[in-house]
Amino acid sequence: MITYAGALVLAKNYLMDSEIPLQITHEGEFSEGWYFCYQSKEFLETGELSAQLAGNAPFLIDKNSGELHVLGTAKPLESYLEDYIKERVVKF
Repeated sequence: MITYAGALVLAKNYLMDSEIPLQITHEGEFSEGWYFCYQSKEFLETGELSAQLAGNAPFLIDKNSGELHVLGTAKPLESYLEDYIKERVVKF
């Protein structure tokens, strides 16, 4: 089991693997862990539309395993979180 602080470190490390600087823009807690949304640092600083990411799916860190799971972009974030919770219930 990991803490929020541990999840945040994992999230930041994941974003550091990108070819461009990325920054967390939104985060939250849900029953199975924490989720994170992000955007390019350049877009956030300049507002330049050409620097804006498209298709950057949010991801979550599971509080029990510490695993990172990339979510999709076709549905609202809440729907992906609900699906993840349902999947976890079925497994256990």
